[in-house]
Amino acid sequence: MGLVRSIAVVVAAVAGLGLVGPVASASGPEYYLALGDSLSVGVQAGAGRTDQGYTDRLHAALKARNPRLKLVKLGCPGETTTTMLKGGICRYAAGSQTDAAEAFLKAHPGHVRYVTLDIGANDTNGCLPGGGVDAGCALQGVGSLIVNLPQITARLRLAGGGSPLYTAMNYYNPGLASWVSGGRAAALASIPVIDTFNAYEHGVYVAAGFRVADVNGAFAGHDLTEVPAPPYGTVPRAVARICAWTYQCSDDDGHATAAGYQEIADAFLKVVPTMSTERAPGTA
Repeated sequence: MGLVRSIAVVVAAVAGLGLVGPVASASGPEYYLALGDSLSVGVQAGAGRTDQGYTDRLHAALKARNPRLKLVKLGCPGETTTTMLKGGICRYAAGSQTDAAEAFLKAHPGHVRYVTLDIGANDTNGCLPGGGVDAGCALQGVGSLIVNLPQITARLRLAGGGSPLYTAMNYYNPGLASWVSGGRAAALASIPVIDTFNAYEHGVYVAAGFRVADVNGAFAGHDLTEVPAPPYGTVPRAVARICAWTYQCSDDDGHATAAGYQEIADAFLKVVPTMSTERAPGTA
């Protein structure tokens, strides 16, 4: 966990050097900068990018209290922590998504009110062939996450200073969908895997001064209480929510449905204030 501690040192150093910015300006536009993978741009099965994602819904809730707030989505479907740093999937004038985010933050000092982030799930995408685990693939993906995520959070904080409120999310568990196709053991085995993944990300985010939305909690990822879930019969509540709030059970697509994106937005709203008068962490 040395990298996590190092990010905490970076954040402390930013404050100590006086680089923590002011609260968002009282005049002119304010921005909500949305970063991450396909979830951040509202991808849905069969539809691609949409304006019905969690960032759109979160923006609508925040804008109700702050009419000057504009949403800027820089997310990229399929983005990994590696491509977020180096580019290679989506095209940005600045280079990578992280480069583009830094450029935007530096170009709008004091005017970026919120930054949200979801990233890392694609680092291990494809490591569960046929319900099993490709250990080599998983180790490589986790290794990339450990190296890259602290760099991403540190660069965002250094570019944006203390003016924005930074928030990230943990991930729900599409692996639970194996339950409805007879893979109960695989579904149960996926729970500690996603817990370990989320725990690492949580540590990095908190060390970097991010708030963390508990999306896995909203999806009841540990609740094995059996409930009716037509047409799948009676299944654990955790499975029922994955089937209802993602396309994993119906289309083998882990992206959220409209209802799922609303639940993600609601999870963010539990840690992101809707009152524009609240100061971001690190500000006086």
